[in-house]
Amino acid sequence: MTKILVLFTGISIVLLSCKKTEITSEERGTLVENKQIGSIAKNDIKDFINEYDASGIAMHDVDVIRISYVSESKGKHVKTDGLLFVPKNVDSIYFISYFHGTLIPLNLFGVKKATPSLYNLQKEDFYEVRNVALAWASAGYTVFMPDYIGYGSTEKEEHPYIYYPELFKSCIDGMKACKTYFNTTNLVYDNRVFFGGWSQGGGASLSAHKFTQEGYANEFQVVASSSLAGPHDCKEFLFDVFRNKDKEYQLVNIYSWALYSINTFSGLNRPNDQIWTYPVYDQATSFSPPSKIPAQLIREGFIHKLLSGEDTGMLAEINKNVFSEGWTPTGKVFLHHGDADDVVPYFNSERAKTGLTNAGGDVTLYTYSGGNHVSEVKNYVLNTLADFNLLK
Repeated sequence: MTKILVLFTGISIVLLSCKKTEITSEERGTLVENKQIGSIAKNDIKDFINEYDASGIAMHDVDVIRISYVSESKGKHVKTDGLLFVPKNVDSIYFISYFHGTLIPLNLFGVKKATPSLYNLQKEDFYEVRNVALAWASAGYTVFMPDYIGYGSTEKEEHPYIYYPELFKSCIDGMKACKTYFNTTNLVYDNRVFFGGWSQGGGASLSAHKFTQEGYANEFQVVASSSLAGPHDCKEFLFDVFRNKDKEYQLVNIYSWALYSINTFSGLNRPNDQIWTYPVYDQATSFSPPSKIPAQLIREGFIHKLLSGEDTGMLAEINKNVFSEGWTPTGKVFLHHGDADDVVPYFNSERAKTGLTNAGGDVTLYTYSGGNHVSEVKNYVLNTLADFNLLK
C-alpha cells in the first residue's frame, strides 16, 4: 500500500508470465549468491531520497548487494531474493530487517518498479528502497529487505498476503542468509536485530518480533521493532469490514485477497464457492471482485458464522494474524500510525499499544494527528532512527 501503487477494482487481471520457479533441496536459509549491484556515495544520498531532506543523516557510503537464498512456498523449497544495504567505514553491524508494504504482483501496478531485488541504483521508483532502507543504511545500519515469495524470482508463486506465519518464512530465511554473508566480512555481528515495516510490512515487523523471539532466540536477539500503519489485529480489521458489509470499500479487493491468502496458506482450503459469491480461482481473481461492497462478494452464511464464532476453523487461522495481544515482547515495540488512516485503521496500533502494554511489553505509540496511510513516512523514518540509535 505504498505511494507507488494505485488500486483498482473490477478489472480483468492477467498473471505475470515468467520462467519456472527454481526449486532446490538445500536447507532453508542457505545463502545461494550475493552480488554487489553498486555503491552510493553519502554525498549523493540526497539525490536518491526524495521524501525529505536526508543530509542530516547521510553519514556513510552504502554498498547495495542482492542476496539470493533458499526459502519455502507451500511446502516446497524455492530460491528467492532480497536486497542488502551495507554502510561503509563501520566496524560493527547494526542489523535492521525492513519489510515493505503491499505490492500488487502484476506488471499493471508497477510491481517491477518496487520489488527490492530488482533495484539497480535508480533515483526514481522503488519508494521504500530509497526513502527508508537506503536512508537507514546511510545512517550506519545494515538493512535487509526481502522480496517475499511471489515477487522477483518467485513471481509465479502466489504471495501469502497478510498470512504472516507463511510470510515470515522468507523473512527469517533471508536473515539467516545475511548472517552467512556477514561471516565473510571483517565486521562484528552480535546477533542483535531490529525490525521495521510499513503497512503490510508493519504487520510483518511486529509478527517477526514475536516469531523470532519465540522460535529463533538462539540465532537472533530482538532489540526492537518499529512499525508504521500495520494491520496488527487482523481479526478486528476483517470483522470491522464484515460488520459493515453493506458499505462501499474502495480497497475491498485487498481485503478479499487477504481472505483468500488466509484460506489458502493456512491449509484450510475451503471451497471458494463457500466463501465468495463470484468465481474465485486464484489470488488474481480474489483481487478482482465485481463490486466494492463486501455483502455482494462474500456469502452471508460465511460472514454470519465467522462473526458469531461458529466457524472455529477459520477463526483460529485469522487469530494467528493477531499480534496486538497474547504475547509479551522482549525488547521495545514502537508503533507509528496516523489517526486518519483510511486504509489500515488506526485502531490496529491503538489495540496493540493497549494489549502489549497490559501483557508487560515496553510499547511506545506515535500518533500522527490527521495523518493518513502515506503521509507519515518522513516522521516514521526519522523517529525510528532516533529510537534505534538509543538502543545501539
